[in-house]
Amino acid sequence: VMDDADLDLAVDGIIWSAFGTAGQRCTACSRVIAQRGIRAELESRLVERASRLRLGYGLDAATDVGPLINASQRNRVHGFMDIARADGATMPLGGTIPTEGALAHGSFYAPTILTGVTPEMRVAQEEIFGPVLSIIEVATLDEAIAVNNGTRYGLSSAIFTRDINAAQVAM
Repeated sequence: VMDDADLDLAVDGIIWSAFGTAGQRCTACSRVIAQRGIRAELESRLVERASRLRLGYGLDAATDVGPLINASQRNRVHGFMDIARADGATMPLGGTIPTEGALAHGSFYAPTILTGVTPEMRVAQEEIFGPVLSIIEVATLDEAIAVNNGTRYGLSSAIFTRDINAAQVAM
């Protein structure tokens, strides 16, 4: 997400890509690479929107984030939160296994946002396959491209910018 991006559009795209299938698809957004000038505002908006997502039964129309495939995967996702903390990431949202009501009886994981993530952290390098979004700050488009290409799991990416030339460079 570049400094000139439409942040409303970026937030909409990121929220549904990261959390729409509880992060359980190869093309789910798990890392947001945000340019320094908008990072704090983007982070704030993402945390606010993700905090309103409703966990629940996946076939219920009122549900935004369904369960993970099984308890083993839920526990694996939760284990990454210990790794993220140990590596120095902060967690302004989530990082918990819900225990209230019907959510206590399924493989649910709270939508989670990690901040202060650096490109070399495990949460930025490995596929978590859960409702976890890491935010990485960069200074320039060239740095964003380098961070984006600096993982072996580069299955898809998107750029939010109003500069068509920057979008072409990123392709």
